[in-house]
Amino acid sequence: MKKKFTIFTLLLLFSSMINAQEVIDNYTMSYFNKKYDIEASMEKNGDFTVYIQVSAERVSTKANYMIKSSRLNEFKEALIFTRDKYSEWAKIAKENNVTDMTKSIDAKFPNIDIAWLGSKWFFSFSQKLSPTFMILKNGQIVVSFLNKNTASSNQYIDETTYWVFNDVKEFDEVIQKLDYDKIKGKLEKLENKADLFK
Repeated sequence: MKKKFTIFTLLLLFSSMINAQEVIDNYTMSYFNKKYDIEASMEKNGDFTVYIQVSAERVSTKANYMIKSSRLNEFKEALIFTRDKYSEWAKIAKENNVTDMTKSIDAKFPNIDIAWLGSKWFFSFSQKLSPTFMILKNGQIVVSFLNKNTASSNQYIDETTYWVFNDVKEFDEVIQKLDYDKIKGKLEKLENKADLFK
């Protein structure tokens, strides 16, 4: 009973956070030929959560990686490591005419929560991101993040999420936009504007 109450409380908390989030930036994934929002929400204690929109198995589904501000720099460092490994391996592949390769990148991402909007918001808590370096049949060299997520509230509801980079510039764009101070500054500015109308 206690476990059910805890899950229910967490779901209520995350649902209210999702509703309070603000769009603070966006980024492009050329693999999907699509722009995605980066959103954030401020908590009462001054911490915040970043929501990076990603692709989902169902095209109409909105899906987000949710990263707590306390883990943001750790997340960013893992993304930098992944970018550098992608750059190194792509160079090796081109120099050696390698046309078929799938290999995991040993990047240490912090656990994150993944949310997706179906008939309501569903959450999969404490997910591990595992990037994979791939050379596709069409010659594209990508890093793919693929997560099969099961809703914490219902084991029969699931969603696969995808995050795919095929250029160092795409990594750089996201990395630059995950700046702790810039995100906090934007949220504080939005809060200050809202305070004018109380």
